[in-house]
Amino acid sequence: MNNDNKLYFTTGEFAKLFHINKKTLFYYNEIDLFKPEKILPNGYMYYSHTQIELLGIIFSLKDMGMSLKEIKDFINKRSIDNVINILNSEIINIENEINKLKANKERLINKIKSIEESKNYKREIKLAYEDEEYLVLSNSIDNSKEYYDIDTYVNHVNYCFDNDLNIGYSTGTIISMDNLIIGNYKDCSFYFTKTNKENISNHTNIIKKPKGLYVVGYFKGYYDKLPYFYEKLISYINNNNLKIIGNSYEKVLADELVCKNIDDYIIKVSIQVSEN
Repeated sequence: MNNDNKLYFTTGEFAKLFHINKKTLFYYNEIDLFKPEKILPNGYMYYSHTQIELLGIIFSLKDMGMSLKEIKDFINKRSIDNVINILNSEIINIENEINKLKANKERLINKIKSIEESKNYKREIKLAYEDEEYLVLSNSIDNSKEYYDIDTYVNHVNYCFDNDLNIGYSTGTIISMDNLIIGNYKDCSFYFTKTNKENISNHTNIIKKPKGLYVVGYFKGYYDKLPYFYEKLISYINNNNLKIIGNSYEKVLADELVCKNIDDYIIKVSIQVSEN
């Protein structure tokens, strides 16, 4: 059907343009949301090409999460300013979604880095240079707990997720230099989670792990066996005329995500040292 300098479509033809069922158009007509431009005496309905943009906007608003009632109110009151505001709002929603996807991608990339490092596990202790890192600290760990301070751990993990500080690395633990020197390898000071440098201005509980020399070792097993591994690390430090000048940082590289048994965990331990 073609008159009035307009191109007209039947309900079925118009539905095909949008890859929808024509029942959708019937329903939109019934609720006065989107009506055909012409209805003939025989009941046949026709839509014009000038309505294509409007139906497209309806579907866009629906994808934005607006209800049909809200869309109907918008259509009835639409104006240049209202349309601009709605479209700007959609741009903001898209940008927020892009940022979420980028953050999820970063988490996956960092998780892969940790797992890849665990694949190179060797029973060796070595001296290595490590770059600085930014760590979110938990509250002080209560070492009087029977097993471990689960309350502090859970609060720390929740804090990192709630504040978008988790970038894909597992939570680690810190043993202070003082405890290392006196041979106390069981009592940890803090839990930590590695984060981005950009986050430090908004949080007071983010510290910088210093760059420099570290004695690095990879341990296969669970945390309860780590004190025996520390004895080997300290022996290496003493035998190589090194001096402990900082904390120990324990990072889980391979955890329950890839290990069926906790005794197969791969934990990296780094102790800051200097050469005498």
